[in-house]
Amino acid sequence: MNLLFGTEGKIGRGRFWIGFLILFVAGVLLSLAVTGLVLAFGQLGHWIGFALLLLFLYPALVLSLKRLRDRGRAHISAWLVAYFAPGTLANFAQTAGIGFTFEEIGGIIVSSPAALGGALMVFGLVAFAVAIVDLGLLKGKPSDA
Repeated sequence: MNLLFGTEGKIGRGRFWIGFLILFVAGVLLSLAVTGLVLAFGQLGHWIGFALLLLFLYPALVLSLKRLRDRGRAHISAWLVAYFAPGTLANFAQTAGIGFTFEEIGGIIVSSPAALGGALMVFGLVAFAVAIVDLGLLKGKPSDA
């Protein structure tokens, strides 16, 4: 539990990937549940899904914070904003219908990105890819002995 909720210390790549996989599996399971909510409650279901996404934000930030310390990064707050703000903003925009259009296909309401929504999604994906390389693939700084 300390891996995802305690803010002290730093972690190596192995522990980062363990935490990442825990959040990923939990997120997939939650997405399945949210899909049912969206189908049942429409736009309210989208807002419930966004609120649940925000619950995952804290453990993801904690995990990344510890890994950034291991990487010897200065200005950790700026890195966290750079990695998490674009995706969170894209999800909010989609939920609020900003830069997205909603249409009914086969009795199901789906959203399609317009230019702004597409740009936000691409920006979010690029930030996620950079974060995965930085936090998950690159070595940490050696400890001072």
